[in-house]
Amino acid sequence: MITGMTPVADRALRVLRRSRLDLGPGLSEKEIRDIQATYGFTFHCDHAAVLRQATPEGWIDWLGDSGRVREALAWPVEGVLFDVERGFWMPAWGERPASKSAAEEVARHHLEKVPTLVPIYGHRYIPAAPERPGAPVFSVYQTDVIHYGVDLTDYCANEFLGVATGRTHYRPVPFWTDIVEGVGGTQFW
Repeated sequence: MITGMTPVADRALRVLRRSRLDLGPGLSEKEIRDIQATYGFTFHCDHAAVLRQATPEGWIDWLGDSGRVREALAWPVEGVLFDVERGFWMPAWGERPASKSAAEEVARHHLEKVPTLVPIYGHRYIPAAPERPGAPVFSVYQTDVIHYGVDLTDYCANEFLGVATGRTHYRPVPFWTDIVEGVGGTQFW
């Protein structure tokens, strides 16, 4: 295993090398630090370890158009807010305000506290640090949130090789796992 690699990242990289994706050069430590400083998050350790070794074709281009990167980072929360406008509400947020704008304000306040999801590829996301190795990967489209991998290896095998690993024990991530599982009675009015 390469120094600085997590076991999950090492396996994910092996899967990516078997895929048909072109693997560009990895990001330098300085590039990773600059990305994190620019966008205000810390990469999950598995994600960062893969990115140090390769930049897979189709994955978010961290060194490219900053507007696209910002849109991708905002996508999960903006998607939830879009659904709040259409009636989605988490009972844990308390009673839903009568006006859409007040409901959005309350939801935005709660969403500021949820773990940041960092884009990988398309609308697949992994929690930012401080998650320990082995964080789940989510597919996020508004409040249609599903697990797409138990961890980065499972995700890469599923997405890029079409191989289901059969692993089903997902580590919970506050709020996002609640949406996946419908915990707290997520509801549309």
